[in-house]
Amino acid sequence: MPAPEQASLVEEGQPQIRQETACTGPGMEPETTATTILASVKEQELQFQRLTRELEVERQIVASQLERCRLGAESPSIASTSAFISQT
Repeated sequence: MPAPEQASLVEEGQPQIRQETACTGPGMEPETTATTILASVKEQELQFQRLTRELEVERQIVASQLERCRLGAESPSIASTSAFISQT
């Protein structure tokens, strides 16, 4: 679970790192760096999951549209069936 100050970044889905914890310097704690990297990775993971769900929804929409097109191409239309019957 991201830290409270990271929550808004996770909701936006943007992999951002807070500037004051992201800077590297001689006084920076290794734990702070690790925590910052972990938070960033978790944010990216949440964004990936969200994008994966959105992509699956789009895939299903396209698949259903394709299926409707296939059904329309396989079944003769009423107009062409009527024309065929009147020719016989």
